[in-house]
Amino acid sequence: MNNQIRKEDSYGEIHITIVSDMPDIAKRLEGELEQMGYKVSITADHGMSASSLGNNAILKATSENNVDLPMLREQRNSLSVTAGKQASQVASARDSLSGNYGEIIGESPQIFKVLQQIENFAATPLRILISGETGTGKELVARALHKNSGRSGGMISVNCAAFPESLLESELFGHEKGAFTGADTRHIGKFERADKGTLFLDEITEMPLAMQPKLLRAIENGEIERVGGEKPIPVDVRIVAATNRDLVEAVKDKTFREDLYYRLNTASIVLPTLAERQEDIEDLVAHFLKKHRLSWNSEIPQVALSTLDRLKSYPWPGNIRELENVIQSAFYSVKDGILLPKHLPEAIRIYQKQPVNFPGKLPTPENEGALNVPLGTTLEAMEETFICKTLAWLDGNRTKTSQVLEIGIRTLQRKLKKYGV
Repeated sequence: MNNQIRKEDSYGEIHITIVSDMPDIAKRLEGELEQMGYKVSITADHGMSASSLGNNAILKATSENNVDLPMLREQRNSLSVTAGKQASQVASARDSLSGNYGEIIGESPQIFKVLQQIENFAATPLRILISGETGTGKELVARALHKNSGRSGGMISVNCAAFPESLLESELFGHEKGAFTGADTRHIGKFERADKGTLFLDEITEMPLAMQPKLLRAIENGEIERVGGEKPIPVDVRIVAATNRDLVEAVKDKTFREDLYYRLNTASIVLPTLAERQEDIEDLVAHFLKKHRLSWNSEIPQVALSTLDRLKSYPWPGNIRELENVIQSAFYSVKDGILLPKHLPEAIRIYQKQPVNFPGKLPTPENEGALNVPLGTTLEAMEETFICKTLAWLDGNRTKTSQVLEIGIRTLQRKLKKYGV
């Protein structure tokens, strides 16, 4: 990541280079540098990994006159060690898992919890119910469960919403030749094809009610019967089901059998929305850029920090699937090697969080001006924003700022020092 840092001193313009593929670490370094009194802007470069450079290669500082910066040398070393330590801690979290989870991208606590659950359940015979909004990666989790299960068969997937009742039974259990009009040959169903492996039932809540007792019987007996068949066929199948709806509510609405629900839900994994794991967005963006670079055979563009800010502030109703679509479209729009906000859809470019408006007016000298605070802002961050905005509004006059805020000048100076102002 390349950062331009400006400070009023004899060195002129100072350039800081942060090389890291870990967004949390880069943001922390940015914050610490800002507290030293520098103004930082960042352009992310996903072509390099901090781990490949070593813990002491995180920061490099020079001035526009190529003068070494003694005031940064000591801080630079301590920051790079801190970053390296954090990188090691993040890496060790996933390294503590023994399974293969390469398809699941992210370092957030939310996604690590999911990986731990996969690790715990994968090699067991438990039936797993995966729930989460559309686009959160339910099939990826199902694949990870199967890949790490040790089962010798393959994973066979069925989208329960894709077939009418008359065809779904044949799709799951197969049929014999002549079982119905058009059944010219024997058809082997998904259950038999998944023998010794995993059967992934996606959108399980969309299964017709009349089909549910047949699925329940197959699960309970460990055998199926083809449509038009006369004898049961034993199958060794591990069931993983997924839903984007509340199955408990479906049971209450009598659109889903309660006994089948309990059979499927011997263990459950709930996937977070992308909005709940925003710290993974930069990793996901890098992953999708590399993925589409391979299919397009072109260079990976850099991502402007302003672009990442917009991506992280957007609520992503379509979750990871929507993010991938956006990055794919933006990738093919980039002409100058940098993915800018202009390459994003208009809905993302103009999106703003709904603010909380304080009632009444703030006691400013002219009794005018207002401050909007986004939902989710901490009190500490709110105070910092409020003080800094007031100081800027008063053209940096600290005496007037302390008077407006009705705090002592020393208290104000202490807080500004804490904020790095």
